[in-house]
Amino acid sequence: QRADMKLFLSAFLAASADQCDVAEEQRSDCGFVGVTQDQCESKGCCWKEAGQGSSVPWCYNKGGSPGPSPGPSPGPSPAPSSCPLKYESKGAPFSEAEMSKISGYYNANLDINGSGAVVAAPDHNTGPGGDYYFHWERDGGLSMHALLATASSVSAVDEKFQHYITWVKKVQGQQDPHGIDVRLEPKYNIPDGTIFDGSWCRPQTDGPGLRARALADYAMAKVAAGDKSQTSAIYDAVKHDLEWVVANWQQNGCDLWEEIQSNDFFWGRYTMRAGLNAGAALADEAGDSATASSYRSVMKDIEATLGNHYTGSFVFEAQNRQKDTAVIEAFNDGDFDGNTMFAPLSKEVLGTVVTLNELFCSTYDINQKDTAAGVPGILYGRYEGDSYDGGNPWVLLTATLAQLIYRQAAAATTATVDQATYALLQQAYSIDAGLTGAALGSALMGAGDGVLMRIRKHVEADDFHMKEQLSRTDGSQTSAKDLTWGYANILKAMKARKDATAAVGLASSVIV
Repeated sequence: QRADMKLFLSAFLAASADQCDVAEEQRSDCGFVGVTQDQCESKGCCWKEAGQGSSVPWCYNKGGSPGPSPGPSPGPSPAPSSCPLKYESKGAPFSEAEMSKISGYYNANLDINGSGAVVAAPDHNTGPGGDYYFHWERDGGLSMHALLATASSVSAVDEKFQHYITWVKKVQGQQDPHGIDVRLEPKYNIPDGTIFDGSWCRPQTDGPGLRARALADYAMAKVAAGDKSQTSAIYDAVKHDLEWVVANWQQNGCDLWEEIQSNDFFWGRYTMRAGLNAGAALADEAGDSATASSYRSVMKDIEATLGNHYTGSFVFEAQNRQKDTAVIEAFNDGDFDGNTMFAPLSKEVLGTVVTLNELFCSTYDINQKDTAAGVPGILYGRYEGDSYDGGNPWVLLTATLAQLIYRQAAAATTATVDQATYALLQQAYSIDAGLTGAALGSALMGAGDGVLMRIRKHVEADDFHMKEQLSRTDGSQTSAKDLTWGYANILKAMKARKDATAAVGLASSVIV
């Protein structure tokens, strides 16, 4: 009898192995977001890892059968409702005194020793990330633009911007030791501005557009305040950066996280487009209509490629890195007045939020724990499969989600929302049915407040000092301390909340 049993098991296992020998293009998904090999095989499905960025499912049905009936999935549910974002706000997530404190931490990282440099974080030892005490070209451009966007007036930021302009012109004029254009260097030493000479991901093609936008928007803000004295000098620096973008926007480069390369990152192209838009306005002001026209022409070329990043469900970053919160960051940092591409309430943007909610809700234990404890919101990380420093949620990316939700709240107060869009809003934020105008805007503001409240829960004990990441298991702060970009995104989110509050108030005052 034992011999018969062994023969039976041998035949059974051989048949099972044959059933798992399915060509990649014929594999049908048998898993769910975050499924493990044990969970997959316990359902009677096959497991085989595919390459990074591949759309081929790792957990798939056996050949020759439709696969087992789904039944309840083991482990945390991947459905959006497992991290419901519906939240009835009880007031601003941060008080004015707390925001003043956060702003103080932020400003301490700008214009180091009057040099114009922006330090990524005042931290020389961050574990796997090493030393963060450098001026990253990308972080500098984003942080200075955030300073301008959240300032009470342009005069309030004049001194820091004057020093930043001097810094930019200094680093633009250096000879590059790495055989690339100096405008594509990742970072510079503080305070002298010399080029970081160590090994790093190069070239970084998003820097010139981000830096140009910060400078161009500052110059135009000065013009709006009646001061045209520096238009020409600032335009020279902006034009130098955008000359590279116009000629090389399709060049291969590093991703936002400095780990992989592509010539078609959504983040890079969408923010380059915004830089060109700002540069065109400044070129017109400077009387250089030919250059303004060339910028707008390249904008159209870039726009023609952006739709290719929409899968029908979500917007992906690149073929080799699809589910990536760099796209959410791009929706915010690549937006500008008059922009209609990837509008806040579009199916592309909402579908991306739904997709990333599902991913990060099931990926991080802390999201499940916080939700079970009644803490509103959700924490976002970088991308699917991230392993850097443990692969944790990031403060800056969670804050950028909040900023996007507030922008959606403001838009919803005046938008006519069709049934399909409303269904996506409900999937993303678990809002009630049938809301319109101010009521819909208020409901979305509640969702945004909930996201920031979840950040608050994990940083309040540290007097609102914020590190780069929050532990995926318990939410404790980890990695680089006082990350400038993180503070920038908190400030921008709260500015977007202020704008949404005004929009909701205006909609509430309209008599129907």
